[in-house]
Amino acid sequence: MKLQRTILTIFAVLIVMYAGTAYAGMQEKRNAFIGDLINAGIFLKVEKLAKYPHLWVKPAFYNLSYDQKSQFVSVVYAYYVTTDKNCDTVLLFDSRSGKKIGVYKKTVGGLKMY
Repeated sequence: MKLQRTILTIFAVLIVMYAGTAYAGMQEKRNAFIGDLINAGIFLKVEKLAKYPHLWVKPAFYNLSYDQKSQFVSVVYAYYVTTDKNCDTVLLFDSRSGKKIGVYKKTVGGLKMY
């Protein structure tokens, strides 16, 4: 499990290096990585209900280091901001309680957990 998280973290860093750019294949890689995080039980789902995407996190998300959380959420941010520059925020929600637990926004320094 630790090796898997390390690999996911490295992959997230590489994907985010190209945040905001639509290089051929980057969006597909970001989308696939988000799918991997859903399959790994870290995210439940991502949905764009209004202006900003809502990221629903599962209990395994809380066991990650702050850096891993930030890197994984930044991939969701990069995916959406690439196609819509006004979509500069990701709202985080707990999958069990439904409560808002944080926000990711580059202009405020990235991930902020409540």
